[in-house]
Amino acid sequence: MKLLLGKLSKQLRELHYKEILAILFLLYTSLFNIITGFFLIISGDAITEKSRTYQLMEEIMGINAWGLLFIVSGVLLFIANIQETGTKFINFIVGGTVGAAILFLYASASFEVSHSMMLPARYAISGCFNLFIALLGGLEVWKQKQKKG
Repeated sequence: MKLLLGKLSKQLRELHYKEILAILFLLYTSLFNIITGFFLIISGDAITEKSRTYQLMEEIMGINAWGLLFIVSGVLLFIANIQETGTKFINFIVGGTVGAAILFLYASASFEVSHSMMLPARYAISGCFNLFIALLGGLEVWKQKQKKG
């Protein structure tokens, strides 16, 4: 463990602050999706009875399915954050696209019934972040193919 922390500390000292912010951004986005997924799986049935937003989401697909999709998206983005190979960009594309789609649906269900626009706007912005990650992954895959071809 001490060796791992020493290696991590050395890597952080060698990185530019923009690279550190990019790592933290991906970490935030992935953990946001994972935590949301666990919340929906663990508390989904109880919250569905009380909240019109979750009732609307339940009409589209089961609340556990929502949770599972959030977790899959978050795990793919988390893995991409620590990958060193070119496949990280595939994880950006898949994780970001899944995250963006479910967050936009989540936001639209929230907009439908929300008294305050704050939470739906946050979900929509988070969906935009996921979409940005997916587009960036696609751009990097395209650049790699251009270099080969």
